[in-house]
Amino acid sequence: MLSISPVYARYILQEFIRRGEDTAPLFTDTTLTEATLQASDAIGLDDFNQLLTNGRTALEDELGLIIGRQANVMTLGSVGIAAAAAPTLRQGLQALESFSRLHASQIAVELRSNLEGANVLMHFINSLGEVERFHAESGALLLQAYAEMVCGEPIHDAEFRMHFSEPAYAHKYRDHFHSPVSFDWTTTSVELPLRWLDRPSPYFHHEQWQQSKLTLESRLREYRSQVGGGYIGYVRSHLRASTLPLPDLVSTAKNLSISTRTLNRRLNDEGGSFRELRNSVLCEWAKRYLSESSISVEAIAAALGYEDASNFRRAFRAWEGVSPGRYRKSNHMIPTPRQ
Repeated sequence: MLSISPVYARYILQEFIRRGEDTAPLFTDTTLTEATLQASDAIGLDDFNQLLTNGRTALEDELGLIIGRQANVMTLGSVGIAAAAAPTLRQGLQALESFSRLHASQIAVELRSNLEGANVLMHFINSLGEVERFHAESGALLLQAYAEMVCGEPIHDAEFRMHFSEPAYAHKYRDHFHSPVSFDWTTTSVELPLRWLDRPSPYFHHEQWQQSKLTLESRLREYRSQVGGGYIGYVRSHLRASTLPLPDLVSTAKNLSISTRTLNRRLNDEGGSFRELRNSVLCEWAKRYLSESSISVEAIAAALGYEDASNFRRAFRAWEGVSPGRYRKSNHMIPTPRQ
């Protein structure tokens, strides 16, 4: 059964109480009561979504904004503690990507580095129907609160992209979001400029950061043993979230707290290999550079970690069937400046 932290439901309950609303209807058709909600460490996702449905009328269909304006890194529990203790925003976001399923099993966070910064995507495991919008809004606002906590100031040059159509109350977004918001995208995501990602965090705590990762990695291994597999997806996500030069096998295995031999074996059991995954992500970076920049092929090769540009040219031809130069001629785009 999919589950979620009860904190989000408690925010809704708190708002009902603040407004003087009768709280009993909030729990209609759920297995929850006010007492069990306050005592639980996790609640069923179905119960939470029914609670959202029950609360829509009284709270004027703005539950996502109500939850999001209260959300902060502590909302994420042990996952948030790890993110708060991370050395930089990028590393904290990588922790959110790695361990988000331990906090809320209905969503998978994906971090993709790019030439301008990074894109944080929120993938919903199953369709949540009408209330999915509230999950996306509150998740986006939580990411904003976390990023601004680490950076120490409001961020106005990010971009929030929502996977749903513009709601009737969208004019209220400017009271909550500090950067532009657009709608009707395939996936809800947050685009963060490069200048924010690698700033040293004032909250970095080496011992807490290391201990939190070890604890969460142990819980993640237990989770994977229950749901099965997942190492190919983890390694691919880890590589996509990283900047160049990409991590090698040793550092990736260390990040998972397993040996290189064990990682290779588990990838092989799932039908993959570290080399294939790393080359796939290198190819993504190469195509990004070729289509979105004008730097030379030699400079691209160096950025990707090739000592000899001819080796990069051979590798790229093997990946794409054409030379880097020909690929650039066919796919080069002028980057669109941020508004």
